[in-house]
Amino acid sequence: MHLHSRAQAIDRRLTAAVLAAIESAEHDGAGSWTQAWSEVGEAAWREQRWLDAVKMFNLARFPFVQREGQRRAHHACVASFAAWVHQTRQRVETLTIAGGAFKAYAAGLDHDWPMLIVTGGIVSIKEQWHRFLQLAERLRLCVVVAEMPGVGENTLCYHPSAHAMYGAILDTLVQRANTAHCHLLALSFSGHLALLHASVDQRIIGVTTVGAPVVRFFRDEAWFAQVPEVTKRTLAHLTRYTPETLFEEMRNWALPDDLPPITVPVYYLQSKWDEIIPEGEVAALGWLASDLRSYRLPDVHGSPNHLGLMSLWIVSTILATDPRQRIKAGLVKLAWRVRAAMQGAREYRHA
Repeated sequence: MHLHSRAQAIDRRLTAAVLAAIESAEHDGAGSWTQAWSEVGEAAWREQRWLDAVKMFNLARFPFVQREGQRRAHHACVASFAAWVHQTRQRVETLTIAGGAFKAYAAGLDHDWPMLIVTGGIVSIKEQWHRFLQLAERLRLCVVVAEMPGVGENTLCYHPSAHAMYGAILDTLVQRANTAHCHLLALSFSGHLALLHASVDQRIIGVTTVGAPVVRFFRDEAWFAQVPEVTKRTLAHLTRYTPETLFEEMRNWALPDDLPPITVPVYYLQSKWDEIIPEGEVAALGWLASDLRSYRLPDVHGSPNHLGLMSLWIVSTILATDPRQRIKAGLVKLAWRVRAAMQGAREYRHA
């Protein structure tokens, strides 16, 4: 919970106050998780604080939509995002992909700029990645933010074959961006799909991921047994399996030994005390990716206590695969290294 609150820059005092009012997460009525977050979302809506409303309604529908209250919260979240785009005159366009199977937001279109596709994990909706859309002009990139299958407005089912969604996005924008050069920023479980797609699509020039499952998560039953229940329930929702059959159904989803070689740079951030993704995934990926650059932080899944440092690292990896941005990439990388040294996290960086 605190990871998603901090990732959206929600005031800690507000988070604490809302959490203190919650009595149950199992219904939508008074004292429920959905109701508590919806109330602060509605207050932000009335005051036309659209991005604040996005954040609150996002948490109200967390971790995924299964009840009517969560459905209303998700619709309000999407509407709040649209209101923010309209009010601030953001140059953001809504894309409908694969015949309506899912939607995405895009900025930096029609400049023939290289592409950056951003996808979150199993509970992250596209509306919370607005900051990447705002970076499009500054980075001179066509930025697309989307959701992994089963999340938000993505109606696809999470399955290894769903990596084709990245190709569908590129195909949609072939006349509106330089789709021959695309970097994938894919967090957590969407990183699994991004790695699969990078092995078969030559338009992908780099992959950046944070805590992606690779091999052991899918094959180690003892590890899977201790994964948090909310993660298992959410995965069951996205895959359309039951929590009881989830491990058996997913155990063949590991990146296979005969995967076509991943030859583009792969940047992998690992959290030392990750409670969801096992530590051995970096070593496993080393056998499959010929140019792997890993970065290890002393933190839990998603490294919520190092978000500033992680943000600099992410931007530096995106710029590193763009020949036009060598000077800017060097400056951001220097800023990242200085901050890492100041925070005592420098020792966790390794190639």
